[in-house]
Parts: sequence; C-alpha cells; structure tokens
Amino acid sequence: MRPVLHTLAVAVALTLAAATSAVAQSQPAVDPAAAAAQVTTAVAATPPVALRLAYENRSIGTDGVTRDSRHADLMFRDKAAVWIERELPAALRESEHEGHQVAHGPHAGHAHDDAQGAPLLIQREPDGKVAVKSILHKQKRVIDVELAHQANVGYGGSWAAAYWLLDPVALTRMEKLGAGGKGVERYRLVQGERTTLVDWDVAGKYARRIEQKDAHGLSRQVMTASAIAMPKVMPWQKLNNYSRGDYSDLLD
Repeated sequence: MRPVLHTLAVAVALTLAAATSAVAQSQPAVDPAAAAAQVTTAVAATPPVALRLAYENRSIGTDGVTRDSRHADLMFRDKAAVWIERELPAALRESEHEGHQVAHGPHAGHAHDDAQGAPLLIQREPDGKVAVKSILHKQKRVIDVELAHQANVGYGGSWAAAYWLLDPVALTRMEKLGAGGKGVERYRLVQGERTTLVDWDVAGKYARRIEQKDAHGLSRQVMTASAIAMPKVMPWQKLNNYSRGDYSDLLD
C-alpha cells in the first residue's frame, strides 16, 4: 500500500490551525454565507499552477535514532479544483507497468487500500461545499469520498490548505519578516518551543516553502513547492470514460 497523500505536513497544519482558532475565538461571529462568498472570490482571483511538492521530515527519538523520510507529490490547481498525486520513483512506476502488482476488481477487498494511495481530486462549489474524489486509474473509476472517510484518503479537511498549501488567513496571524526572495514574502510563527517559517509566493498565491522545527533540533518538517510545466489538459479533464462509485462500496 502506498503512503497516504498529504497536502501539508500534519504538524504544521495543526500549529497554524491552533493559532487561527485562538484568534478567531476573540472575533465576532462571521456569517457562513458571507465567509463562503469571500473564499469564492479569493479562489476566482487565484491563478492556475502546476507544482512539485517535496516533503522532508527528520526526527530524533528518545532512543537516539534519527529517522528521515522524503516523498513528493504533484499538484495541479485551476478554477476551484485541485489534483494531488504521489510522485513515484521510476522503479515503482516500471514495476506497476510490468504487472508486478496484481490488479484487483472494484470489490475485491484491496480497492480500499488502492484508494488510500490514489490521486485526489478536490473541488469546491461557490456555496462552499467541497467534493473529494479518489481516482482509481487501473479500474477507471472515480470514487466519491464521503466526509467520514476523507481522512482515510489523505484529505485533511481544509480546502484552503489543499488549494493554497496554506490558508492565506493564517498569514495574518504570523509575524511578517519581509521579502524572502523575488516575489516572496516571509512569515514566522512561534508557539512555545516550535517555530514555523513560511515563504509565500505573492503572484502565484501559494506557499513556496513551509518549515517547522523545534527549539532543540529534535524534529524538523519542510515542504518545498517548485513550479513544473503546466499540462495542456488538466488530469481531471481526462476522466470522461471513468465510471463512478462511492467509497463505502470499497469497504465491502
């Protein structure tokens, strides 16, 4: 089974969510319809992008063992839709093409595992409703993932984090450090012994880099976004001949 997709390092997302929540509690209640309209306006003003998201994680345990992990996702964003898929090493891609992994039917019991490593299509309606779909290429199926199961396929529940790699509202809770390079603004958030640094691409409207580390050098997570060639056709525009199904069907 492939690792579950992540749109943002879990620790970073939790830290920023906590900071946003703490401030939000002291603010007047916001009308949900008005809030949804604000996000819709922001989405409409966001340019399409194609990115490679490189993740690096290092931790030193109480046993003194250093654990490193790296992986990369490909992200394509345009018009209230974002596609995220794991970038597999060439050896794994060749293995799949050569049939070294057995293909299973849509109800064979292994489809649930396949969905956990499958590409994700996340789409937002103007009213704020978000649809999460898992794409099973081998079976040529688009699986609608209900809210209760979205975490199982790697969606953390934040449309903003998926679309912009970081909720832009979170930047207002952070200390602005100035320019971090051409077209980039740098921000910092310190909470207890953890520090989060963000490089924000002003024109592209996404986080180019997110780093979180502790004060003792025992843990560090970094996400780096790099622009790649924009495809002529977005991945979700190639699904016309795919059948539809529900995630609950995969649990049989």
